[in-house]
Amino acid sequence: MAVVLCALFVALGGASYAFTLPRDSVGPKQLRARAVTSTKLGTGAVTARALRDGAVSGRKIASGSVLASDLGGASVRTAALANGAVTAAKLAPDSVTAAQLSLPIVSVQAFSPVLPAVQAGFRLIGATCPPGQRVVGGGGGWVTGSSADAVGFGVVSGSRPTPPTVGTDSQNGWEVYGTDDAHPIDRRLMVIAICLAT
Repeated sequence: MAVVLCALFVALGGASYAFTLPRDSVGPKQLRARAVTSTKLGTGAVTARALRDGAVSGRKIASGSVLASDLGGASVRTAALANGAVTAAKLAPDSVTAAQLSLPIVSVQAFSPVLPAVQAGFRLIGATCPPGQRVVGGGGGWVTGSSADAVGFGVVSGSRPTPPTVGTDSQNGWEVYGTDDAHPIDRRLMVIAICLAT
C-alpha cells in the first residue's frame, strides 16, 4: 500500500525520473521487429560488411543511385545482365574490337579456265559464298596455270560483288574479269570472295 501511495504521489506531483540502462544491456533479442527504422540510422551506420548476401535486391535500389564509379572491376557479370540491356548506345567507341568478336568469316577461291601459252584472251571468273552468308569483299588477279603464284602480266579489268545490283542485300559472291596478251606460259584468272554469316 505504501508503494502504491508513493507512486501516486510522484505521478500527481509532476516529477519525472530518468532510468539508465546498463551498458550493452539492449541487444538484438530485446528489439521488436521493425523497431529500428531508417530515420533512426545515422549516415554511414550500415556498412557493406553489415549487409548479408542478397539483402539488397534490385527493387530496393533507387534509379540512378548506383553509378559506374561505384562498380568494382568485373562486378557486373554476364548472368546479371538482362537480354538487350547493353545496346549500341551504351558501348564506348572502339570498346569492342574484331578480336573480341567471333565472326564466322569464310573465304572462297575459284579459278578461270587456263589461257594457253602464247595465246591472248579474256577471262571472267566468280566465287559464290556458302548458303546463309553474304560477301563483304573480294579480289583477284592473273596467276600461273597450275598454282596461285602471281604472274607479272595481264590486266584485271574489273572486280566487284555479285549480283552487281546496288542497294540490295542479295550479293553473295565476287567476280573478277580481265584480258591478257600472248605470253610464253599458261595462266588463269583467280578470284577470292570473303564471306560473312548473316
